[in-house]
Amino acid sequence: MAVSREARLQGYYTELKKLVDNANYPKVIRAANRIIAEADEELKAWQCKIVAQIHQDQFADALATCNKAVKCTEALAYEKAYCLYRLNKVEDAWKAIGASADDSMRMKELKAQILYRLERYDECYNTYRDIIRSTSDDFEDERKTNMSAVVTNRLLEGSEDASFDVEEATYELQYNGACQLLAKGQVSKALTQLQLAEQNCKQYLMEEDGLTEEEVNEEVAIIKVQQGHCLQLLGREKEATALYNAVLKTKPDDAALVAIINNNLVAINRDGNVFDSKKRMKTAVASGLEHKLTSRQRTSIALNQCLLSYYTNQDELCRSQAKSIATQDDMAPVAIMIEAALLGRDKQLKAAKLLLQEFADDHPIAFLHTKMAATQILLQHGDVIGACEVLESLPESEKYRPGVVGTLVTLYMTQEDKQGASNILRQAVQWHNKVKTSGSLLSDLWRRAADFHLRNGDASVAAASLLELRKLDPKDVKTLAQLINAYAQFDVPAAQSLAKELPATTTVKEGVDVDALEASLGPKYFKKVLLKGEASPASPKTLKTPGEDIKKTKKKKKRKPRMPKDYNPNVEPDPERWLPRWQRKGYRKKKDRRNKDIGKGTQGVSSEAADKFDITKSAGQHGTKSSQVLSPQPESSGPRRNLQKKKAGGKKKKGGW
Repeated sequence: MAVSREARLQGYYTELKKLVDNANYPKVIRAANRIIAEADEELKAWQCKIVAQIHQDQFADALATCNKAVKCTEALAYEKAYCLYRLNKVEDAWKAIGASADDSMRMKELKAQILYRLERYDECYNTYRDIIRSTSDDFEDERKTNMSAVVTNRLLEGSEDASFDVEEATYELQYNGACQLLAKGQVSKALTQLQLAEQNCKQYLMEEDGLTEEEVNEEVAIIKVQQGHCLQLLGREKEATALYNAVLKTKPDDAALVAIINNNLVAINRDGNVFDSKKRMKTAVASGLEHKLTSRQRTSIALNQCLLSYYTNQDELCRSQAKSIATQDDMAPVAIMIEAALLGRDKQLKAAKLLLQEFADDHPIAFLHTKMAATQILLQHGDVIGACEVLESLPESEKYRPGVVGTLVTLYMTQEDKQGASNILRQAVQWHNKVKTSGSLLSDLWRRAADFHLRNGDASVAAASLLELRKLDPKDVKTLAQLINAYAQFDVPAAQSLAKELPATTTVKEGVDVDALEASLGPKYFKKVLLKGEASPASPKTLKTPGEDIKKTKKKKKRKPRMPKDYNPNVEPDPERWLPRWQRKGYRKKKDRRNKDIGKGTQGVSSEAADKFDITKSAGQHGTKSSQVLSPQPESSGPRRNLQKKKAGGKKKKGGW
């Protein structure tokens, strides 16, 4: 009896359910294929097959299955978008979601994930907020964790309304909370919270999940790397390096984490240990990381790679990398500065200055930084005049900043241009007075201007600055004293009248601890005073007796120079008497016979050489040559002494003949 189609499908579905319950995914695919062959409109069969392929990480096969289900295309929009998302085809996944009318919760969560990967954090934030408000299930903590990650990225992009207050119940939430503190610049607090998250993570994974120590270290690695980043920002680079290397020793499987560690180590190395930096940079820019790192992270790695090329004198490579970085708006100023630095290193100072000038004109936001970079490049190559011109070209609001004014004064003084330094100080004071700058900044500027003019003899200009300064604080004794000092140089009556306003000496000396004042001078001062015979204020016993200063100190007699007994002033001294003996002209080296060739007969030599070594044939010649060799060289005249000739026939040594 023939079995109907409905009965066959029912049997297939019964078998399919058992296989799904047992998670036997290869057989699930075969069972689903039997149903699809019987009826290709069965949506459940298609979904079971696709989910089984996804569980086996066969995302490309699952996507192909979605495309084959022509009759169920609209109903399989979620599965198709998910496969595209897992295949890192994020733009295509977003299009697949946009083409679907499905508004279910699972579709919203997938939409939020895709928006996060697309770095559209504002839309992602709104989507997650909607999901958290309308759901309450076992995945609530995971959604809050994702939400806090979105908030962190919004803070990094400069969003002011990024806030997400939630109880940090899990170590993931504690980690993301620390990242938010880090984005706000609260590095010390972030480090403390990361250490707490590490403790909670180890405790939870070992006690609740029962993981091994290696598995726990793999999970904790990302928290430790973030701790290293905090230490690096705090200037504790040795500790950060040790932490990074400790994580690398565990050989983490996360390629993105390894890339970030190596990038941070390259940043610590700076222009030193470039060979180590080169090896690490190769790991940081390995292929396949573009989908695992955010654009901000990729940009940071690209910038460090460009700087490494600069430090290793790979100018052409550095220039091409800088141009690729310049395509991003926020990195354009840095790229231009690198190109200008390359020109400066090639001593093309005019070209570097022009490049920075054109960029500053087109980008007002980076105007000041670009001008400062041009100044730095010019100063590094000794062009002080050009640096002054760049700073003088700044607008008044930037030019009359205290730091810029101080730099200009220093540069003018290096050129011995006192008038230029005086002018810039006077102009700065006038401008700040005109715009009514805060009193503390203005008073500091006036005081520095007064000090400068007093040191350079412009007492009248200094007095004008001190008068303005005294208006801000009429009771300041220091300002009054300086003003009196200035008037004393060109207007004595004014100085005398102002001197009447000085406080009495009794009021000035009140509350002075004499012992502490003496102790601050140190023991060396009192030792020096006592050695000179002066009295210490704290020890009246050391006072001088009357008439003590009248006593004359005895003069030490100079000792006559000792001369040798046989000194003869008529003999001219030897000019080489202070040289070592072996450096004098008449020094004769001893013969070194160790390396000389020793004649051992006439074997193997020519007849001419044999005659040479025959004593019977060369007796006369040998005597002549030896006399020439052994005759002593005339020594240079010795010191001015009359050396006594030794008597002939002196005592013989013991055992002598």
